[in-house]
Amino acid sequence: MASWQSDNPHLRGAFAPVSEEVEEADLEVIAGQIPPELCGAYMRNGPNPQFAPISYTYPLEGDGMVHAVYFSEGRARYKNRYVRTRAFEIERAAGRAVFGGIMSPVPIDPKLLSPSDDPENLFKEGAFIGLVHHDQRLFALGEVEPAYEMTMELETVGKWTAGTTEPVQVGAHTRLHPGSQELFALAYDLVSPQVSVHCIDANANLKRTFQVTLPAPSMIHDFVLTNQYLVLVIGPAVWDFQAAMQGGEMLQWRPELGTHIGVVPLDGGPETWIEADPFFVFHFANGFERGSKIIVDFVEHERLNVGTALEPHQPPHLQRMMIDPQARTVARERLVDDAVEFPRINDHFVGRENRFIYVPTLTDTLLAESPPSASFNCLIRVDTETGTHLRHDFGNRFAGEAVFIGRESGEDEGYLATFLDDQEAGTTDLALLDAADIEADPVALIRMPQRVPQGLHGIWVPDSK
Repeated sequence: MASWQSDNPHLRGAFAPVSEEVEEADLEVIAGQIPPELCGAYMRNGPNPQFAPISYTYPLEGDGMVHAVYFSEGRARYKNRYVRTRAFEIERAAGRAVFGGIMSPVPIDPKLLSPSDDPENLFKEGAFIGLVHHDQRLFALGEVEPAYEMTMELETVGKWTAGTTEPVQVGAHTRLHPGSQELFALAYDLVSPQVSVHCIDANANLKRTFQVTLPAPSMIHDFVLTNQYLVLVIGPAVWDFQAAMQGGEMLQWRPELGTHIGVVPLDGGPETWIEADPFFVFHFANGFERGSKIIVDFVEHERLNVGTALEPHQPPHLQRMMIDPQARTVARERLVDDAVEFPRINDHFVGRENRFIYVPTLTDTLLAESPPSASFNCLIRVDTETGTHLRHDFGNRFAGEAVFIGRESGEDEGYLATFLDDQEAGTTDLALLDAADIEADPVALIRMPQRVPQGLHGIWVPDSK
């Protein structure tokens, strides 16, 4: 556990950071058996501030810490490491937090900076949200900042330049094109109403960048990529430097702007924009083409509710959106009544038609008093063809996003991996569930050598040998 404590609910309990970087060569399997065919690494990133923050807004800031479980021949080992960004190094040298929060940035003492640092940059690079593996290389991602390359053993290499002379700004999520296998990434601007779309080739080099103009300088956490289209859902979450300078928050909810759904042809054809009532999307499960329509599965938030100005709102729900670009219409239907977030699918089906979605939810079997947002203890398997839902309730243990580990070529032939945090026991286990039989006992429960805090996004990296 970190040497400091906080009253922030997302820095306490299951979310409390850990400070130790440890390794364990042979993990204890406390239930079931590790499938002997598993060969690769499950890795998960998340915000883990090394020092008590000046201010903290979950899930928009922090120091990245990657927790990895490596599988081979029916055994598992563990390692965790901080992502050593330049901001991490500056604060470690200072022995304290020196960067303000994204909602209320503060100037940095110039004495703490080197000549190569930008004194005008008030925002902390944390690389704390997700991970992507491309061209046999591993990258840690933040909200909108340079990605940091890491080795498979979690040593930080440095800022990723993608074959250029300067670090490339990328967002929290990337999408692999289902045909070309090119990697697409976004970088929105905090000042101008514009987002840069990067296309990265199979060798992890920047192939091209094009711009999309938005109604306002908005937050775009995730996006959809199909064979022919980039789909953007621009909620009225607007960056406002002037509001921040006057004591307000950087990120403003402006419902009068509504939500704009953009369909951008990848061949350079004209964009289609469709207006809708205000809502916000953090995460998409998938998107694909079905005839002339585009089907998008996502978690809908009634509003963006971060920072200090929290307002009552409906919980987020898994929705299906049917876009008709020609008619410029959008229809939505709810797929799950439960409050959910962090939807995942079998990644081999990204951009292609899929059937199953895996989402965590919260049930009353979690005994924590007033658990903060993003607290889960149950996984739901959603069958979008039949409308049926299967569940695995972990009881009084916090669970997170479920990462799919493929076993065969079938969409649900594989395992789901998620960390389980037991606050009463002070332990964390990695659970492996059969993705096709989610209600069954875990295939394996693997004890971690230390507590793993609630995090954000993970990946499975198969062994290339």
